[in-house]
Amino acid sequence: MSEHKELRELIFEQVKSLKEKGYAHFDLIELGYFTEAEMLEMQDICLNYYYKYFTDRGIAREDIEIDINKTMTENPYFQQPRDSPMFKAMYGDISKAGNEYINCRNPANAMNCGMGRATSQKEVYYDSKLIEYMERLRQLYNALYRHPVKRHLTRFGLKLPHKSSKDMVAHADMSYCRDVKENGAPLKDADDPVCKAPYSKEYGENCNGQTKAPYSDGGISMRIQSVLGLSNSESGWYGYEGSHLKYDEIGEAIDWPGVKRAPQRVPIEVLENLGLKRVDIPTKLGRLILWNCGVIHGNSSCKNTKPRLVKYINYMPDTENTSADRIIGLGNQPNEEKKSNK
Repeated sequence: MSEHKELRELIFEQVKSLKEKGYAHFDLIELGYFTEAEMLEMQDICLNYYYKYFTDRGIAREDIEIDINKTMTENPYFQQPRDSPMFKAMYGDISKAGNEYINCRNPANAMNCGMGRATSQKEVYYDSKLIEYMERLRQLYNALYRHPVKRHLTRFGLKLPHKSSKDMVAHADMSYCRDVKENGAPLKDADDPVCKAPYSKEYGENCNGQTKAPYSDGGISMRIQSVLGLSNSESGWYGYEGSHLKYDEIGEAIDWPGVKRAPQRVPIEVLENLGLKRVDIPTKLGRLILWNCGVIHGNSSCKNTKPRLVKYINYMPDTENTSADRIIGLGNQPNEEKKSNK
């Protein structure tokens, strides 16, 4: 079998898995998208941004460097004395008036998810080398969506091992809306971070001019989320297989909360009552994990393992192949105003 045919069949299997299970994964080094050296370069770029956040705040780099390839039980970031420089670096913030204050609700790096201000610096989103690498994946996402796509600017995540580490709370990066249950959802604007359904109800043509299936048969994926592993760690991604196909049932169980601009938490009991099973996929250098926005998911606890470093990737359907020129995000990400055409 030729390499081209093998790649095409593998992508077909991922499309099938995304539709039926709601998630998929494959190794981008084995597939030839990146070399191991390029993956390690991305790893180094992200870690350097992370360290710089703290060294800019007076922390010596030699005091905070981690061995990404070594199993850790503790790290120098969490549970520091309130009068320590690290506590101020982790939780110090500046008000709009320019006053310094401690904000424990918006840390530089959160223990439960490995994200925060240190991993979401604007410089990370605009790093030219990271953008160049992410752009290599455009054709892959064209194939997965069967549609033109917009590449958005994204950050990275670093979850550090700690004895108190927990799973990130189970959630969907999607809203549950009663009117969508009744009428379906049109394919949203590619600049709108809010998804109201796993799939679009619309017919349309993909980038090859072929007719897509309607909403009842899968439709267009509203958003395929993904993380690219930049380390090897037992801490990884977890999700509830098939939860993207339980929109009506989950919506009823949580009483149709409507449009939200933040992740929607879903109680584990709801998922278990629907017979949905949890699937865990560990982080691996070069492993791309993808899931439909309707899949209830999170990242898993990080204890007695190597740090979990991932690069987020965000391609969404658009009218043509495009690239975002500003940061558009949910939750604790920066969200820049639309740039003027003047």
